[in-house]
Amino acid sequence: MDETKEYEWTDNPTVSGESDCNTDVLNECLMHLKYNNSSGGGSAMPLFTMMAFDHILTGEEAIGWALQGSLVTNTYPDAVAQIKSEYENATETLNYVKTTPIVLPSFTSNTTGGITVSDSRGNTDAYTLINGVSMKSVGAWNTYWFNINYAKETYIKSYVIKADSTTNPEYPSAWTLKASNDGEQWDTIDSRTGQTFTLGQSRTFIVTTDTAYKQYRLVFSSGQTSSGGGELGQLGFNVDSIIYSFDYKKSQNGHLIADISCKSQIDVLFNERGNADFYIMDSTNNQFYLPRTKWFHQFTTDTNIVNNFNAPGLPNIKGYYEDYRAYPNKNSPTGVFRGTTEYSGGGGTYNAGTPRGQVYFDASAYNPLYSDTVDTVQPPSGNKLLYYKVGSTIVNESEIDVENLVNDVQAVQVEMDNKVNTNLSNCTKPYITETYSNGKSWYRVYSDGWCEQGGQIANGSSNVTAALLKPYVDTNYLAIGCAISSNNGRVGKAGVGIKTTTTCSFINDSYEFPVGWRAEGYIY
Repeated sequence: MDETKEYEWTDNPTVSGESDCNTDVLNECLMHLKYNNSSGGGSAMPLFTMMAFDHILTGEEAIGWALQGSLVTNTYPDAVAQIKSEYENATETLNYVKTTPIVLPSFTSNTTGGITVSDSRGNTDAYTLINGVSMKSVGAWNTYWFNINYAKETYIKSYVIKADSTTNPEYPSAWTLKASNDGEQWDTIDSRTGQTFTLGQSRTFIVTTDTAYKQYRLVFSSGQTSSGGGELGQLGFNVDSIIYSFDYKKSQNGHLIADISCKSQIDVLFNERGNADFYIMDSTNNQFYLPRTKWFHQFTTDTNIVNNFNAPGLPNIKGYYEDYRAYPNKNSPTGVFRGTTEYSGGGGTYNAGTPRGQVYFDASAYNPLYSDTVDTVQPPSGNKLLYYKVGSTIVNESEIDVENLVNDVQAVQVEMDNKVNTNLSNCTKPYITETYSNGKSWYRVYSDGWCEQGGQIANGSSNVTAALLKPYVDTNYLAIGCAISSNNGRVGKAGVGIKTTTTCSFINDSYEFPVGWRAEGYIY
C-alpha cells in the first residue's frame, strides 16, 4: 500500500483482497473503497438508498455503492447483517405465482393429454361428461361424484355444470367441490345448495382459493330425479397450470426478500417482465443479491403502494361529429375530430344547398404530445444506471478518516445536483430544441433542422401573405391554409400561392374570414 495515499481501493466488490477482475471493465466489477466508520461519530450514511447515474462509477464516486443486481458479500458486513435480520424476522410471507390456462383436450378415453377423469360408478366412459356428447346417467345424486386429476398442481378459477336436456328435468341441487394433492387429504373449496336448472341449462360457478391442487372432485348430495335417477349434460373445469412460483417475505422496512433457492425463478421473472424488486438472501454463504429493474421510476410517498406496477397507457381521446347533412346548422366537431365543409349545388337526397364535407381525425389537434415524427410510445426519460447504497462499512486494512469520506461523497452529490445541461450528443432521433407560442403564432424546431410553424392572417382580402416566423432553406416546404370562422371552424379553402423562403401567400376564397396557415420544412 502506498502510504502517501489517503485511501486504499479494491477492484472486487465481493471478496476483499482477492481479485482477477479487470478494473477497466467496470460494468462487471465496480471499484470499491475499503473503509470503516468506527470513528465516524454518527456520520455514517443510511443503507439501501438508490440513485441513478449517467455513467459507470469510478474512484471516489464508488464509495459504498453497488450496481443493481450485484452480489453483496461480507465486504459489506453491515448490509448483509441487516438484510439477513430483516429476512429472518419478517412476519409477512407472500407468494408470487405465474400461471397459464389449461385447455381441456377432446377426450377419447378416461386418460387423455395427461389428464385423468373418473366417477363413483367406475364408468369407463366417464370422459363423455367432459365432451358433453350425450346425457350421462348418474344414479342417485347422493352417491355420485366425479373426479378430474391433473399431472401437476393447478389453480381452479371456476367450474361448469350443464343439466340434461331431455323431456323430464334432472339436475343436481346441492354439492361440494373438494380438492387434493394426494388423493387422501381433501379440502372443501366450494359448496352449493338450493340450486335449480332449466332443461339443458349450463351454469358457471366461480371458485375463490389461493391454494394449488392436482385433483378436483364434485361430490353431489341431492338433486332432481326422474325414474329414480339423475342425469348430467356436461361438466367443465377452468384451471390454470403453474409455470413457476416462489415464496418471499416483506420486511417491516418494506424490502421484498426471497431465499437463494428462488433465484432461478426470479431470473426468469426479470427476463420476462423487466423488473424483480427482490433482495435474494443466501444465508449459507452470508451474502445477497440486489434488486434490479428496467422500468421507469414513478416516485411516491405512499408506503402502501411501494413496489406496485403501474400499467402503461395514454389518456383516452373522445370526440364526435354530428351528421351535418341532416343537421346543417349543427356543424360542431369536438375533441380530436376536424371537418371541412363545402356547399352542394343541388340535387341528391337532401335539399339544394345542404352542406357536405369530410370528417377527419387528428390527435395532434387535441394534444401536441401526438406527433407525426414519433413512431412509438416514448415517455420523457433518460437512460441511467441504477445503483444501491449497500453499506456504511467495508472490511478495511487500515483506519481512514470517515469524515473525509462522507465529505467526498457529498461533494460528488453536489456536483451531480448542479448539472443543469443534459448532453444529448448521442441521441439518435430528432428532438425538439426550441419552441415559441404567442397568441395564434407558434413554431417548434427539431435538432435535425426540421421546423413546424403556423399562425393566422386577418381577413379582408382574397390574397393574403404570411410572414414565416422561421425562414426555410428553400421553397421545398409544405404549406397549407384554410378559412376559419369566428368559432374556429374551417369554412373554406385557402390555396397556396407564391412561396419564398420567408413568406407564403394564400388565395382566400372566403375572404370575409381570416386564414389559418401551417408550414413544415427544414430551416438549416
